[in-house]
Amino acid sequence: MARAVPSDRFAAGARIGDYRVDHEVAIEANSVVYLATHVVLPRKSHIKVAHPGSRTSAVQLLREACILEVLSHAGIPRVHECGVLPDRRPWCAIEIMAGATFKQLTGDGPVALSDLVAALRDLADILQHAHERGIVHRRLITSSIVQTQRRRHGYAISDWSDARTLDAAVDTVVDPRSDVHALGVIAFRALTGKLAEPLVSAATYCPAAPGELISLIDKMLDEPGVRPTANDVFERALWLCGTLEVAPRPERSRWTPPQGYAPDGVSAGSLDESRSGFPIRISRVRTS
Repeated sequence: MARAVPSDRFAAGARIGDYRVDHEVAIEANSVVYLATHVVLPRKSHIKVAHPGSRTSAVQLLREACILEVLSHAGIPRVHECGVLPDRRPWCAIEIMAGATFKQLTGDGPVALSDLVAALRDLADILQHAHERGIVHRRLITSSIVQTQRRRHGYAISDWSDARTLDAAVDTVVDPRSDVHALGVIAFRALTGKLAEPLVSAATYCPAAPGELISLIDKMLDEPGVRPTANDVFERALWLCGTLEVAPRPERSRWTPPQGYAPDGVSAGSLDESRSGFPIRISRVRTS
């Protein structure tokens, strides 16, 4: 694979379509990722630019963009725009999923039961949505899970670069049950603070945890043929949320400006000017 060299990279202030680059964020297997600001709209996005001279990188970047466009879910980033550079490298602008990652929130230790079942509920809902459309995530890890209060879902999955369709021609098997297993591994660690081990029940480390939760996690880590589906996980996690009296998700999405969001109790005008984002003020005409 041809990787981007400095001459192929974009410096701060460079234009990519209608976006101006703020800075480089990361180098991925198929692309270089930049933080960029739209020149007209109050929007920041992650811009992914395919590596030069690699048809594979270009195809996989466009595949990721198409998958995100098809999924269209509150817990999945949206694609704002796609284009092609003069040197024929494709690029796409992807929504930033603001919030702390599950890895940052939990570290290596256990989490509260209410937080765990809420995460299982939201993440299983996202995976179910993808699986129903023939798409498998294939690499669910804690660093790609984001906790965000700006959406109907308390949790979202930010990275879909390895996602494939069920009919994709790849070297490894594309199986929705692999996503359930990956979620089970995360849930085992979040409940026990230990890495999952073959044939070891979560009850070994947390005998006082609810039996329904232990049974669910154990079955998610079982052999593929007996694992629950993402829909099964969602239904059982939803029941657990009711049993543990976890706060329900709002029925409607709470719309907030993408970069003009201000924490509760803080007006947009009082935000530190050095912070990224666009304070948005809305005036209402007086009628009296």
